[in-house]
Amino acid sequence: MTGAALGVVLVVIASPDARAQTPDSSYVRWDVGGSSDVTNERFYEDTYDDTTFTGRRLASSPEYRNAGVGSYELSSAFVRGSRLHVRQDATVGDKVLRSYTRLEWRGEPGEGLRVSLTPEIDMRRDRSFGADRSELRFRPDARLRYTTLDRSQSWNLLVGGDWYRTSGTSDVLSLDRNAGRAWLRWGLTPLDAAWETELGYGADVRAFPDSVVRDHVEQHGSLALRRLLPGMGSAAVEIQLDRRTTLHDTPSTRDQFWSGRADANAFVSFSDKVTAELWLSVDGYRYDRPDTSVYFDYRVWTARPALHWSLASDWGLRAGPRLEWLDAPEVPAERYRQLAAVIEFERLHAGDWWSLAPSAGWREYEHSAATLSLAEPDLHSSYLFLEGDVFADVSLPGRVRLRFSGSGRYESHEDPSQDASSMYASVELRRRF
Repeated sequence: MTGAALGVVLVVIASPDARAQTPDSSYVRWDVGGSSDVTNERFYEDTYDDTTFTGRRLASSPEYRNAGVGSYELSSAFVRGSRLHVRQDATVGDKVLRSYTRLEWRGEPGEGLRVSLTPEIDMRRDRSFGADRSELRFRPDARLRYTTLDRSQSWNLLVGGDWYRTSGTSDVLSLDRNAGRAWLRWGLTPLDAAWETELGYGADVRAFPDSVVRDHVEQHGSLALRRLLPGMGSAAVEIQLDRRTTLHDTPSTRDQFWSGRADANAFVSFSDKVTAELWLSVDGYRYDRPDTSVYFDYRVWTARPALHWSLASDWGLRAGPRLEWLDAPEVPAERYRQLAAVIEFERLHAGDWWSLAPSAGWREYEHSAATLSLAEPDLHSSYLFLEGDVFADVSLPGRVRLRFSGSGRYESHEDPSQDASSMYASVELRRRF
């Protein structure tokens, strides 16, 4: 593949000199292994005898995939004191073929000045779920960072592109695109200031060869504030506002909207083992010409207070409620309030990572199908849900590494015909050389 060939050429160029100049910091690693995953969804669907409705039945859609996996990684000194990092990943399976190549060159041409170039090539063919889809993506980035001598100010410039092509058949619609983007961020971190501040402005320009009515510009503005609190605490606020407009006149409001997101968090330590946490967020969309079916204005508010305990053997426990509220001014059927109880267990120890996060809650729709007439069959119904996520990334004897991830969700609706469940599990074994 093109990406793999490019990676190999740069490895050949960089490797000999790298080992001669900085053998202590250069390395070559590679691994091989296998992976397997399963996805399944269970739901109710209508059944027919010719054209006569005969009721509902429980349907299932399991999907199994197996593959061989491997990766190659090189880090080496390059010209004029710069460094080159190369990573090549490959997947060869019964459903998925993939090659991913990432090159990163970093240098410091002057005091306080850092530059990097990071092109990525991702090629993929996916025949999962009865589809047959091929994708090719090229994503180059160039970054420049300048920090003043007293380190109180910094400037970060990002310029990049995104070239994407797809072909084949799939239920998911992704359009070919040619895109460019740029971001400029300014940071202020004086030693005597209470808050660290970062301001940013960026823009993306996207053109779609197969659908010029989708061509658009999306502008971004961001603000981030961070500070330390007494008692080893901290607080942060991050806000981003986006504006997307089309390059051509179009009757659809799909690409003409404002969107934004704000996140805030605070941590206060009660002792060396107990910390109080608060996470708040709000995000939403405001369309130029909203409708009441697809492109409607909405906001999602989330609050999550929690306590975190540091336990023995590097285990941590986080527990608390999670509240969520969706507000859609013109679409009452989409409004809901949700309350859930969440527990997270996590362990980081000697390079191993364990995580387990069960939760349970209730989502209450303002207009639930169970409380209205059958004349409105497409409405959501309120439901109880149970879900859980598990992740493990651990080392085994013989330089083998095991990675497992799984998730499951069960929904019990007021309208039983909307009951559903889903699960996903993936296991991967790799031997490092």
